[in-house]
Amino acid sequence: MSSDINRRTAVKALGAGLLAGGSVPFFHVQSYGQNQPTKVTLTLPFTLHGSYTAFIVARELGYWKDRGVDVMVSRGYGSPDAIKKVYLGHFNYGDASFESVIQAASEGLDVVGLGLHMHVSPLAIFTLKKSGIKHPKDLEGKVLGAAPTYGDWLFFPAFAKKTGIDRSKISVRFLEGNVRAQTLLNGGVDALTGYYNLDAPLLWTGGGEIDIMLHYTYGLRIYGTGLLAVRTQVEKFPEVTKAVVEGVMEGYKYTYLKPAEALDMHISDMRELQGSDRTREITKYQMLLNTALGLHPAPKKYGLGYYIPEEVAENVALAKEFLSLPKDVDPKKIYTNEHLGTVKLTPAEWQQVEQSVKPYILW
Repeated sequence: MSSDINRRTAVKALGAGLLAGGSVPFFHVQSYGQNQPTKVTLTLPFTLHGSYTAFIVARELGYWKDRGVDVMVSRGYGSPDAIKKVYLGHFNYGDASFESVIQAASEGLDVVGLGLHMHVSPLAIFTLKKSGIKHPKDLEGKVLGAAPTYGDWLFFPAFAKKTGIDRSKISVRFLEGNVRAQTLLNGGVDALTGYYNLDAPLLWTGGGEIDIMLHYTYGLRIYGTGLLAVRTQVEKFPEVTKAVVEGVMEGYKYTYLKPAEALDMHISDMRELQGSDRTREITKYQMLLNTALGLHPAPKKYGLGYYIPEEVAENVALAKEFLSLPKDVDPKKIYTNEHLGTVKLTPAEWQQVEQSVKPYILW
């Protein structure tokens, strides 16, 4: 997800400050007696946009309540920010990009991934069709727009290396995150680094006919975003953790199978999204693209959210190569499938889902 601070410096500062201070804060929940839900808090890495419609569904349809938890969801300011706040005990759970979980673990923060809702990374390069830029090498001699502290720019060197781009032949124009898409549409840059689930909807609804180079299709098979917590929290409250995770996955199942109803629920819940046709379209695309990015053999075989051990190891290896991790990370310690595997779709349902998002599957 987008971040307002550099992932590496942010997590490094967090690690130095917190570890010097000693103990990791314990997970504390508020329980109000028998038959009362346990209150917990959860921070997202960004706003409650369409990729997080499932969290609204989980609350509105009682997926959390039926499991005995009352979850308060808050917006965040980037994946490192979400991890920081979870680690400090400001929130019980969080949602963040998996590379940020790896980066945090390399700095000594004992955080654990609890379940993915994007098995395919949304990192991408966008160009206008009229530019004629269709392949990575076509970027040479062009102007690339990027937000310097966002994860898409931090991973651009990896994309360039994988695809044989000579970075010295590219001019880079750094942009504020909120003007990136419009700058490409206005011709201020020839190409843009960004996120498939966030930037494509802005470009499509802004009138742009675009080409998309998804990092995943060029060998950077990195996981996207998912739930997380501090290990001590998970170990202290396994049943609460399971309830939170299962509720989210149930919410995603609903968005997969009933996207129109889920979108209506999202718009009705958030007053700031009402009254604008474009905003509704953006939210719809964000939700559908999150669904597309969740299509992967792991959830089909094992249930929503599931991690494949070999792929986790591959993610760690890529992060070590391109993010300059200060110390090695044990892939087995940064995720758990313990609370996953109960929320599944039938083969017929998966076929329905794949057909519904077929135009958005680029890999």
